[in-house]
Amino acid sequence: MFSDRLLAALGAWQNGWREDRTRRIPITEELLEAISEQRLPERFVTCTEICFRKRFLVPNNQQNGGDLGPLFLNGNIDEGVASWTTDPKFAQEFKDPLRDGTFSAVFAHRPNADEVVLNVPALWSDPAFRARVAEFEEGNGLNAKALTYFRFRQSEVILTATLRYDEVHAVCGRSSPFEVLCELQGLTTDAERDSYWKELVAANKFPEEPCWIAGPRVKNVLERTKVKFLNQFGDVIDKVIDR
Repeated sequence: MFSDRLLAALGAWQNGWREDRTRRIPITEELLEAISEQRLPERFVTCTEICFRKRFLVPNNQQNGGDLGPLFLNGNIDEGVASWTTDPKFAQEFKDPLRDGTFSAVFAHRPNADEVVLNVPALWSDPAFRARVAEFEEGNGLNAKALTYFRFRQSEVILTATLRYDEVHAVCGRSSPFEVLCELQGLTTDAERDSYWKELVAANKFPEEPCWIAGPRVKNVLERTKVKFLNQFGDVIDKVIDR
């Protein structure tokens, strides 16, 4: 049931492409073709759980308006085929919390049937698949090491879902400098500032470090960011993306 081509393609996908688009395209195309050729049972290409994906969002880009233009104006970002996970903690901790010139967001989405490309944990739960992978590894199959290294540890589900503004689950940015935090709290004396610093340390929160926000506060943060972004770049973005 599980061809060498499918196993090699999945191993290549999980091994990644070092964020090189020229490598991603052929790896993705090969995986899609291998899955289509295999005609897998429905249980391997469905997912009823909520899936999560972390994305570093670039505020602006002269060529395409960046990520925030489509997200704020159209309400979504076309992500194509991409890795999601059913583990929200893994999604949040995947790679760096932040990168220069970006902020991070975790999207939460319950996929429709036609959005699921492959449910990796479902594959690994199948004894026949595990036996076939063991055979493939013993024969030094292409990309077998990556396939057996990652297995199902990332709770990965491969989807074709878009990233939607109304499905942002959490965001991460840098907290304000200590001086700004003190001003916002109305702290003016050294004693007040020292006490506040001790509170931050006790809570394991430090100024200017990456800070995740989840829950009801996310919407407020996004709305404020949207207003600031559109005030600054709205006219330019209107010219380069469809509304």
